[in-house]
Amino acid sequence: MLHRQARIQRGPVRDVAAAGPSPLRLEWPGRAWVPRARRVRAAQGAVVDEAGDARARLVHGDALDVVHALEGEGLGGRVDLVYIDPPFASQAAYVHEARLDGPADGRVLRARAYDDRWAGEGVGTYLDMLAPRIEALAGLLARTGTIWVHVDWRASYLVRSLLDEVLGRDAFVNEIVWRRAPNLGRQAASHQFGRTLDTLVVYGGDRATLAPPTRLERIEPKSVRRDAQGRPFIAAPRGDYTDESVSRLDAEGRIHRTASGKVYVKYFLVEDGSGALCRERRVDALWTDVPPLRHAAPAERTGFPTQKPRALLDRIVACASPPDGLVVDAFGGSGTTGESAHALGRRFVLGDESPLAIATARARLLRAGIDVSVERCGRERHADGDPTTATPQVRIHPGKDVRVELIEPRDPLAWAIDVASGGSGPFRRAWHSERTPGVRARPVERVAQLEGAPGRLAVRVWYDDGRAATWTEDAR
Repeated sequence: MLHRQARIQRGPVRDVAAAGPSPLRLEWPGRAWVPRARRVRAAQGAVVDEAGDARARLVHGDALDVVHALEGEGLGGRVDLVYIDPPFASQAAYVHEARLDGPADGRVLRARAYDDRWAGEGVGTYLDMLAPRIEALAGLLARTGTIWVHVDWRASYLVRSLLDEVLGRDAFVNEIVWRRAPNLGRQAASHQFGRTLDTLVVYGGDRATLAPPTRLERIEPKSVRRDAQGRPFIAAPRGDYTDESVSRLDAEGRIHRTASGKVYVKYFLVEDGSGALCRERRVDALWTDVPPLRHAAPAERTGFPTQKPRALLDRIVACASPPDGLVVDAFGGSGTTGESAHALGRRFVLGDESPLAIATARARLLRAGIDVSVERCGRERHADGDPTTATPQVRIHPGKDVRVELIEPRDPLAWAIDVASGGSGPFRRAWHSERTPGVRARPVERVAQLEGAPGRLAVRVWYDDGRAATWTEDAR
């Protein structure tokens, strides 16, 4: 239950790092979370495992370890946008599906992606996981920054209460509802309203602002009027506009008066790409115009469960961060946030504790042309799977230009060659290839052509279950 400890004062959002109780406290059976307890831990930096662009970072580690690493780099209070899509307390285990041939009846590799099952009734252990991570991530925010937590009906009310305790109620910015699916099938036939919605809970610093986009709404031709200059418009009653506002709009040419003297407000129209007349409307907190992932291009779908559509993250990143701003997602999953941030000219740090998520996101980001840096922090985490199949087999064809042929495995997620480090230090990609998903999945290229005569080669292979293995050999 929610306990009110003191009257809530309006004013600046409290500093997450400051000591002292919040006006609100969420209690649950066996609560172990003590706010700011993480400060007893020393910040540990991330170790670069695969060199790349420092503006595009993929970090293998728990969200708490990722935050500690960023704090150790001096990024506390400097992040523009934190977006997370954490587990929802669904009490389900999720499986990643990699379609090797594309068609529904083709070959499929399955591996455990992540487990969203929690002991007991689930709520207590779930909150003991989520609360310290939300608190840690909120501590990274700049005063102009916002934290977006993507959940559904299972956890949205809990997340709002946690953020009230962490940042204070005055930090609330928006609760956005995204219609993620139509009401069809068994859901529509059930004896309840369809659970077709996800919720984005948004809190921010005391200087946080968003820049909501506009969208075009088509207008029926019969509703269109034209003014003396031939400009198309629609008219709506003045509503609660004051006389002063009507006078201002009249000076702007935006008032339409009927023969009887009734006052209407003009809304001028624009053409969309097909030439249809549309009204430009500001997007509000109900998002019904972002289609679910099933309607995205097949090449966008990675097979990672609960992946969100790129269009959703494009909107979030664009409205909540400035150009060249820093975006952090500590539950990175398939890498959607990173691809969106890069496309929109932002820097990003993605973290995830799942080896499978890291492998999936890495392949996706490289496929998108992003020179991502892969790092790790915290304790070492290994993928589930049979380690006896992890050693790659490679054949080298020496000559003026060296050819490197991958013999085994036959269906890797990705592989790359390093000609600089020789197997010591961070892996440096000189050549790489990733499987391309889609209706006709394209496997990795199995032969690499290297110019010149490199010395010692390092070949690294990534598997669909998240495992990676490295082979080194003298190419001469």
